[in-house]
Amino acid sequence: MSSATVIVEAGARSGALHVAREAHALGRGVGAVPGPVTSAASTGTHLLLSERTAALVTGHHDFATLTGDRRQAPARTTGLSAGPDLDAVDQNRPGRSL
Repeated sequence: MSSATVIVEAGARSGALHVAREAHALGRGVGAVPGPVTSAASTGTHLLLSERTAALVTGHHDFATLTGDRRQAPARTTGLSAGPDLDAVDQNRPGRSL
């Protein structure tokens, strides 16, 4: 259904690891957002990165690489700007973030 899968948090025995490996086997882009090395909830993402099943995701710019799309994504017409603060909180909806 999608051209890429991004794992944000996954324990060592997480079902998300299975999803990431299946996506990789299907030739889909797989990314992982690493967390603290001291966190059990980050063990899976670090494992995916170390076994080279997933690519490192550090921000919104990494998604185009995962999907193979080198074009700039269109800016949203409301909410966030397309500037470097894309990961910031949506000022039109206080208390909600991406």
